[in-house]
Amino acid sequence: MEYIIEKQRKIPVIATPEVLVAGGGPAGIGAAIAAARSGVKTMLIERYGFPGGNLTTAMVNPFFTFHDEKGNQVIRGIAEEFVDRMKQMGASLGHVADLTFDNASMTPFDAERAKIILIEMLEEAGVEMLFHTWIVDANVVNGVVESVIIENKSGRQAICPQYIVDCTGDADVAAFSGVPFAKGKDEDGSMQPATLYFRVGGVDVAQLRNWMKKNRDLLKDSPCDEQIDKQKAIAFLGMNSLVQQEKETGMLDSEVAPRILMYELPIPGVFSVNTTRIQNIDGTKTADITRAEIALRKQVIEVHTFIRKYIGGFENSYIHDSGIQVGIRETRRIVGDYVLTEQEVLNSASFEDGIACGTFAIDIHPPHGKKQIFTGSGKSVYEIPYRCLIPKDLSNLLVAGRPISATHIAHGSIRVMATCTAMGQAAGVAVAMASRQKCSTREIDIKQLRRELVKQGQYLLNENIDKIVDPDLILDTKNSDGEKAEHYNPFINKR
Repeated sequence: MEYIIEKQRKIPVIATPEVLVAGGGPAGIGAAIAAARSGVKTMLIERYGFPGGNLTTAMVNPFFTFHDEKGNQVIRGIAEEFVDRMKQMGASLGHVADLTFDNASMTPFDAERAKIILIEMLEEAGVEMLFHTWIVDANVVNGVVESVIIENKSGRQAICPQYIVDCTGDADVAAFSGVPFAKGKDEDGSMQPATLYFRVGGVDVAQLRNWMKKNRDLLKDSPCDEQIDKQKAIAFLGMNSLVQQEKETGMLDSEVAPRILMYELPIPGVFSVNTTRIQNIDGTKTADITRAEIALRKQVIEVHTFIRKYIGGFENSYIHDSGIQVGIRETRRIVGDYVLTEQEVLNSASFEDGIACGTFAIDIHPPHGKKQIFTGSGKSVYEIPYRCLIPKDLSNLLVAGRPISATHIAHGSIRVMATCTAMGQAAGVAVAMASRQKCSTREIDIKQLRRELVKQGQYLLNENIDKIVDPDLILDTKNSDGEKAEHYNPFINKR
């Protein structure tokens, strides 16, 4: 039997919000809070039992990247409010220097306390939350998404919003609505690999610092004692020769990343490890995600065994926990009214309809297992056009976060969590404006949108905005070549 035919049935409508935000990750948090603060009835649906998306479910850490290479903060607004709240609760040190991938700043945090902070921020804004809920379909009439079909323990239900912000990370609402999309590289559709983050506890940090000084040649750029000592939170990257050696012996799976990358968290003796990796995973296919979960959880044990064997300070460490799900870097990218390109990212492009800035590197983990592309964060500050959030042929749906309309290479920069939060905030303000004005998402006043975002603390180019410069975050990359990190910059002469 190839298929069955379901009986026709009535689906109860459980909510009619002015704005529905689908997905509670970084983009969804920004969108829901911004829309609700704008005075419109806002509902957030999320498939897990708490918000945060990759911040909390996949335990992606740190929060990247808020500053350019001159120490100027270009991600502000709701994203910065969240960081400030975490600092107040002791869940983050805030923005600190990073000795790994030439990032202008990094923001390590405690994912567990972040869940509570995000819930409180949503409650204070007046957002109605519905957790443990999946989107399974959408109904479109004359270019308007009239309803979204959901499923949860209460059964199959419908929500009929006036406007929707798709922050699912995979453009699920857009795809169910018939929006055209692309996946991966143009030539073959291949996407970046998946990774399962895990946390290691019981680390002797003082011993680790001493080990790093004695074994600096195993680390990226061989940092000096002063660089190691001044790190407020250790950022560790290197070991590629030993990783390759242990792959050859069979101690490490051949698909494990070619280097050890980990970050000290604001929890005594705890580090976040970003080293597991698996290729050829489509995050929109359940069979692929299942295969990734099985393979990567086995890799966690292997990587931890390697770390305990080779890195000082980890001898008595233990696996603290791992992500609730694997981290997915790339799936769908919608076809929108405008496609952001890598040239625009590299050359600090500004736009009349720019609604958020990004400054993270073009960071592409190799779909085919070759060296990682990394251009260096903070070297350019570019704007994301509002048109990239508008799907073709729909008038009441915006997409925010990693699935916006961009090339595969540009996507390597816009996909990170700080940039996604800024995009979400812009989308939330935009749909609130459309709701008040009773117009389509294309008809709102872009100048008014930009003014409102600046008023809310968002940083945009070509606006009279005071700079916020942290002298401790001015980036010095004179000796950075990426050799011991297994990455390279193919665009270095193309800016």
